[in-house]
Amino acid sequence: MMRNLTIIVLMFTLSMSLSTSLFGQDGGAANVQKQSLESRSKQIAALLQRLPASVGRPIFDRDAWIKLPENNIVKTADKLAKTAIPELPETLYKEYYRNGNRTNYQNMRNQKYKRLQIFTLAECIENKGRFIKPLEETIKSICDDKSWLLPAHDPNGKVYDGEIIRIDLMSSHTSCELALASLWLGDKLSFDVKKLIVDNIERRTFQSYENAVNSGNNGGNWWITGNNNWNAVCHCNMVCTALALIDDVEKRAWYIAAAEKFITYFLNGFTADGYCSEGIGYWNYGFGHFLQLAEIVYQNTGGKVDFFKMPRVRECAMFAFKMEVTPELYAAFADCSVNAKPDKSIAKFASKKFNFGYENYENYQDVLSDLKTTAVFCFPNSASKMPKTAPQPTPLAELRSDFPEGGVVILRPFPNAKNQLAAVIKAGHNAEHHNHNDIGSYTIMYAGKTPLLDPGGEVYTRRTFSAKRYESALLNSFGHPVPVVNGKLQKTGNDAKGKFIAKNFADENDSCTIDFAAAYAQKEIKKLERTYNYARKIDGKPNQFTVTDEIEFESNGTFETALLTYQPYINKTQTKIHNQNENITTENYEIELLIGENDNEKIKVIIAATENEKILPLKINITEINEHPLAKIKPIRIGCKINKKIQKAKIKTIITPAI
Repeated sequence: MMRNLTIIVLMFTLSMSLSTSLFGQDGGAANVQKQSLESRSKQIAALLQRLPASVGRPIFDRDAWIKLPENNIVKTADKLAKTAIPELPETLYKEYYRNGNRTNYQNMRNQKYKRLQIFTLAECIENKGRFIKPLEETIKSICDDKSWLLPAHDPNGKVYDGEIIRIDLMSSHTSCELALASLWLGDKLSFDVKKLIVDNIERRTFQSYENAVNSGNNGGNWWITGNNNWNAVCHCNMVCTALALIDDVEKRAWYIAAAEKFITYFLNGFTADGYCSEGIGYWNYGFGHFLQLAEIVYQNTGGKVDFFKMPRVRECAMFAFKMEVTPELYAAFADCSVNAKPDKSIAKFASKKFNFGYENYENYQDVLSDLKTTAVFCFPNSASKMPKTAPQPTPLAELRSDFPEGGVVILRPFPNAKNQLAAVIKAGHNAEHHNHNDIGSYTIMYAGKTPLLDPGGEVYTRRTFSAKRYESALLNSFGHPVPVVNGKLQKTGNDAKGKFIAKNFADENDSCTIDFAAAYAQKEIKKLERTYNYARKIDGKPNQFTVTDEIEFESNGTFETALLTYQPYINKTQTKIHNQNENITTENYEIELLIGENDNEKIKVIIAATENEKILPLKINITEINEHPLAKIKPIRIGCKINKKIQKAKIKTIITPAI
C-alpha cells in the first residue's frame, strides 16, 4: 500500500546543487547517520499502527466518503472513461533536449496522469465498480512509461533511457498517487495491478531514496538536503507513499525519521522572519507540502511526532497573509506570477492550525484535488479539530508588514482611506531561490490593479534553469524598476546585496533607504542609495510614493532608472509614446497611466533628475520586454536616463493618484 501527494502543476523549480555528497561526509559519518536514523525509527515505530494507513479513508468507509464535496467528479470520470489514454512518445519527451520546450510534454503528461486521480476519487465516491477498469488501464499505462520525471529534471534523458534512477517532483508525486489509490481501493484492484504498483515504486523511488540516505551520497537526489520547495514536496510524497505501501512498521517509521531530519533544510530556506524568497506560488507548493507532510506524520503518530512545532514554522505560515498588499493583490517577486494568490485550502489550514483566527479564510469549503491533497484537507484533520479562535484582523489591516531579514517591506494606506496607493519595496540579494536580479525593485497597487510592477516570472524553458538564465530580460535587472549604471545591469550572487541603512516608520509617513552599490560590482561607484518615502492621507486627498536615487561616481558616469508597466495602461493615456524605442528628451518627464474606465482610476508619475540642485535632461526610451511572462502580457519598460555623464546626481520619481 502507498502514500500520497499533491498536484499543483505550475511547472516548478530547480535550484540544483549538483554535488553528489549528501553531507560532504565520509563513510564513517554516513554510518553514524544510518545508526541514528535506525534508532529514531524504533521510537517512531512504537507510535504507528500495525498495518499501513497513511492518510485518507478506504473506500469501505462510506460515512467518510459520502460527506465529501462531489465536485462533479463522477461526471468528469464518465466523460474521461470514453476517451483514449494520451500517448507520451519518446519524441515528445525528448523535445525538451532538442529545442528547450517544456510545455508540450508537461501538458500531455498532466492529461494522462490526472486520470489516475479522477478515476480513483470517482470510484471511492460512487462505489459501484464502474471506474475500476479505466483506472487499472491508466495505472498499467503509467507503469509502462519509461520515466515518471519531467524531461527538464532528467539529465540528458538518462532516466528515460534507463541509465540512471533518480527522484523528482513528479515521480515522487506519481508514487504517492498510486500508493493511495492502492490503499484506498484495496481488493477492488486486481492482485496484478497492486503488484505492478509496488514493483514500480520500489524500483523508481524507494530504492533510490534509501540508497541516498544510507550511503550519504545523494545519487542526484540533491533535494534531500536542499532548501527550496523540492525538499518539502518530495519528502511529503515519499513519506506518504511509504506509510501507505510498506508493511514493515520500522521501515515506515524510517521514512518519517529521515524526513524529520532533512525537512529542517527546507525550513532554513526561509528567513527567520518567515520570508519565502520563492514567492507566493512556491509558498503554496513548497510550504503547502510541508503542512501536508506534518499533518500526515501527526495523524499517523497520534500527534506524538509534531513537525508543526519545529522552529520558524509559525512564521513561515504567516508569510502569505503578510504579503497581501491590498485586497487580493500580492507582489510578484522571483519566479512568481503577478496573479499568484495563497491557495485557499492551505490558508484555511494554516489559519486554523496556528490559531490566527482569520475567519474569511477559515470559512472556505475545501474541494477535491489530487489524492493526497484531498485526503489531508477534505477529511477531518488536526486543524479542523482545533477549538475555534475568536476572529482576528489579518495583516491587511496593518499599516505595514516588515520582513527585516527577508529585505521586503509592504506599505499600506490607512484602513478605508480613499484615493490611496499601496507599495512594496525589496532589498534582499541576488542569489535567492528562483532568483531575479531585482535589488531595489518596487511595486505600486491602486484601485485594485498593479500599474507599476515587478512583472514576475517567465514561462519555463531549458534556458530558465541554465547558465543562460540571466539572458532573459524578465529575470535580469533590465526587467525590473531598478537602475542601469554605466550601461551595466546588476550582477548575480549572494554578495550582490541591498542593505537597509535606514527605516523610519510613522503612521502618516514611512521612509526606508537601501544601499545597493554592491549589486553592481563597479569600483567607479562611490555611493548608490535608494530612498522610498510613503505618505498616507486620511482626508480623501491622494497620497504619494517617492523613490529617490542618489548616485555618486569616483569620476563621471552614466545613470538610468526605469518604470515597469503594461501597454494597455499607456495606450489609454498618451498616444505620443506608443512607438517602442522612441527616444524623448525632456527635463521633467510626466506620464499618466489609466488603469480603469473612470478618470479617478489613474496614477501620475513625474521623474526629474538634478545635479547640485540643477535640473538635468532625461532621455526616455520605451521598450517592450520581448520575453514570455507567466502573466501572458508583455510588460513595458520606460527607461529614464540622464542625458549626460555626471559625477553626482539624484533622480526622483514621484507617484500619486491622478485625481
